Amino acid sequence: MINKLKQHFGSKCTSIYVNNDVPGFINFPLKQMRFCEAVDQSFKVPLKLNKKNLGCPGARRSVGFDTDDEKLAVDISENSNIPVSFVKNALQVIPPMTGIRHINLGLDDYPENELQPDLFILYVQSFQITDLIFKLAKMAIKPSIPNYLMLSVCGNIFANSYLNQVVSISFGCPESRKSGAIGKNEIVIGLPFKIAGNLLHYYE
Repeated sequence: MINKLKQHFGSKCTSIYVNNDVPGFINFPLKQMRFCEAVDQSFKVPLKLNKKNLGCPGARRSVGFDTDDEKLAVDISENSNIPVSFVKNALQVIPPMTGIRHINLGLDDYPENELQPDLFILYVQSFQITDLIFKLAKMAIKPSIPNYLMLSVCGNIFANSYLNQVVSISFGCPESRKSGAIGKNEIVIGLPFKIAGNLLHYYE
């Protein structure tokens, strides 16, 4: 399925597996990474993230490794000059995950009948969004477009798509556009596995 997604949306598509035990070799970054940075790198090589190498405070909160929203809100506010109250409101609607041991990204060579991904993350050109939303409407699916840009890839895309099984759309945050290498005309999509399979029928 990942190859079909790449045919329609371009090469910036990656598969995400939560807590899967993967046979064989997978790259385990020794330095701490942001989740959005790992997504960008996984377009080329498979990666494993866990408590040791996931370094971004926002991403660690999104996957449930750290739970101090008060401190995170203050840190984000100090770094962005956004009022703390605004950040707190954002965190209330960005769902944190629980029970995460590790996350595997970019395992594109495994047959999906043997190792089924939980979701896909895509960087999509802006001109493709209208057609994508139109096809989702044919499936009676309304995408989730969160009001807040903070924790865009790790929270609004990854956590939201995984927990709520929804198609998520994000315009990225300043950090993810820089560290995650989101292009000037790119928008980020979170696509649960089951929805992706049905969606592809509308592209055939």
